[in-house]
Amino acid sequence: MRIKLFFIIFVLFNLKLLNAQYRKTGEVNRTDRFGVTVMTYFNYANWLPEKHRVKYQFDSFRIWAQSDVSKKVFASIQYLFYPGWRTPFYFYLGWHINDKNTIKMGHVWVPFGFEYQTFDDWGCILYYTGFQLDHDEGLGWQGKYGIFSLYAYYFMNQQLSSSSPQRVDTDIFSGDVGPGNLITVAKRNQEKNQFNLMFEAHPSGNGWDITTGISGMAGQIYNQTTKKYGKRFAGAVHFGINIRKFHFTLQGTTYKFTQQLPDSATQDMKDFINISSFNFAYEMASSASVLTTAAAYDIIGERLTTYVNYSFYSGGTTQANSQSLTAGIRTWWRLFRIFADFHYGVNDPLFSGKATGYGRDAGAYDIGFQMRMYIMLSILKEKTVQRFKNKMAEKD
Repeated sequence: MRIKLFFIIFVLFNLKLLNAQYRKTGEVNRTDRFGVTVMTYFNYANWLPEKHRVKYQFDSFRIWAQSDVSKKVFASIQYLFYPGWRTPFYFYLGWHINDKNTIKMGHVWVPFGFEYQTFDDWGCILYYTGFQLDHDEGLGWQGKYGIFSLYAYYFMNQQLSSSSPQRVDTDIFSGDVGPGNLITVAKRNQEKNQFNLMFEAHPSGNGWDITTGISGMAGQIYNQTTKKYGKRFAGAVHFGINIRKFHFTLQGTTYKFTQQLPDSATQDMKDFINISSFNFAYEMASSASVLTTAAAYDIIGERLTTYVNYSFYSGGTTQANSQSLTAGIRTWWRLFRIFADFHYGVNDPLFSGKATGYGRDAGAYDIGFQMRMYIMLSILKEKTVQRFKNKMAEKD
């Protein structure tokens, strides 16, 4: 009982404001060493049965930790627990070669366009097609020279097994996308041998700053049935600007995946590829273009921000388009983060589940409202660690 009481007092003593502006919820400051995040949400969705359209429930529990092992070596991890399943978000080890060059290895962020573009916690179509906030198994170098940043990474495999949909990022899925009236079957693909290059410039002035860049990706698709390798290519340009209280981003992305399926595969099977995200499997067209844009305005700094995010996806055999629109308001205050969003989706499998995939002409138009609530507890901070180190040094 005394141990539990001490732990509660220790947690309350260390509650601080986590100031990670315009990053996805779950990112933490470099001064926060260990903590947990609890998320719940209230949801209204018009596509659900009437008695289930309104609900309030637990979403996830997250544990995160990071450490500077020395002045040059650092490490970071975040692990997520959802009802019935769990998954790592990222975990990696890094080395600062000097002030300008850094190497990372492990399950690391795949540099391609904006790391996370939208100002809400829902994400855009790029996130759910695997081109934003993706983490895979690899290593790479990144350098910062004045206003310029360069990234060069190699990824051997995707994060986790291709046969498991239990992930929060988006990767190729080797299983079936679902039973019932879905026309697809398991295609037994997996990501292999991926190279990413990205160049960014960050000019800034009095009250403004700009991020602009170009990205390229090339990789293979290994088919476990035919034992043959297909190809993956993608390119993107991105632009963002912050002018005092106003923030705007724009990214254009195009990609083409070529699968090496068995000879019995139909043209429709070749035109769509199976992927998964958030323990849900679905399809996307083998080649498509995506336009994503987002804007936000700080009403009271980080404490109150309003935003709108829009995605447009063009691809598929019937040239069916997918769209996603999110508009809402958020507040970040001390340990609480709250997002209140209105959603509108067209042929978006992650929005309602009616559509079998992006680029499929499902004729699915859905609306919904969601309020997500986070509590982020910073249990251990850098200054606490430093005090401990100082005491140990005094004893020596």
